[in-house]
Amino acid sequence: MEIKLLLEIIGYIGSALIVISMMMTSVLRLRLVNILGSGISICYAIAVKAYPVAALNAFLIIVNVAKTVQLFRLEKSYRMIVSKGADGLPQYLVQKYNKDILNFFPDFKELSDDDDVFILMNGDIATGITAGKIDENKNFNVKIDYTTPAYRDNSAGLYLYKEIGKLGCCKRVVFETSSKNHENYMYKIGFVKISRGKYVKELIEAPL
Repeated sequence: MEIKLLLEIIGYIGSALIVISMMMTSVLRLRLVNILGSGISICYAIAVKAYPVAALNAFLIIVNVAKTVQLFRLEKSYRMIVSKGADGLPQYLVQKYNKDILNFFPDFKELSDDDDVFILMNGDIATGITAGKIDENKNFNVKIDYTTPAYRDNSAGLYLYKEIGKLGCCKRVVFETSSKNHENYMYKIGFVKISRGKYVKELIEAPL
């Protein structure tokens, strides 16, 4: 393979990674993939002596590294609000993040008045909403389990289900979906796949 062709392939890979990163919903993943793409683009730019391009990508790396460090230092002081689907805040959050919610929960239509809703707050900021129905067997049948992009490091989900367990209102969480976009997250916070599109998480209730 000619050196020129190899360099062009490297350049395309770097550019492709930068473009792909901009389409990611996870802020952390966006930053990391963007850093990788910019690093590859710098190698290409230096090789073909396109120094302004190298300088631009070096600047992007500095910005993304700084933002990633800031993300990890983001103070998290979670608390959970128990609500109903008919209340104003759940409806507001669903409307505000509707497009992003549908990326993960394409089967979701709307909240109903009798839905059990748990809203996660960090200070005065709503960081996520989990909604569904708790049946007579204490199964929490989830419609949506949505976290805003800045808090998608699994800490929100781990905290949420720990707090729900403490309430004693349900003993397991059941989630069914036709999409796999949420699958990695569910595995990380303890869900087990029991059949195609169906996941279950057992909750540990707080001792009396």
